Amino acid sequence: MKLLINNETNIKDLFFKLITVIIIASMGLILLNVLTQSKDGRKQIVDNDGSTEYIGTQESSSATREEIRLSEILSGIKGVGKTDVFITYRDDLQTANVFSSSSSQDGPKINGVIVSAEGADNIIIKNDIINAVACVFNISAGNVTVFEKE
Repeated sequence: MKLLINNETNIKDLFFKLITVIIIASMGLILLNVLTQSKDGRKQIVDNDGSTEYIGTQESSSATREEIRLSEILSGIKGVGKTDVFITYRDDLQTANVFSSSSSQDGPKINGVIVSAEGADNIIIKNDIINAVACVFNISAGNVTVFEKE
């Protein structure tokens, strides 16, 4: 009888130890997840009309300026029409900002560009867009994709 009561006490102790280990491990995993989440540095701004807008870091806002500037330049080419531009970056290499007047300012390396243009149904216009983007960003033509805009 004494052995049976002692066995029940050991089982209860083991059960409480197991529950304690599970709780500690769960809290450790949650803490690890919180500490490793990436923070993109954006701030949310609420306008008077109730709409929200995100203001990015300096890198992302300069990327937006590059996209807008490239879109304006491409739209000015005969036959291209309205354009939309999306630029992707690699963070591992640093190069001079293409549209910057000072070459000492470093920015992320451009990985690829997607262009949507009204005149992209014409193969000559499409080729002109690819060559212009590849030349401006000093990337291969294979890293530039052009689609016809609806």
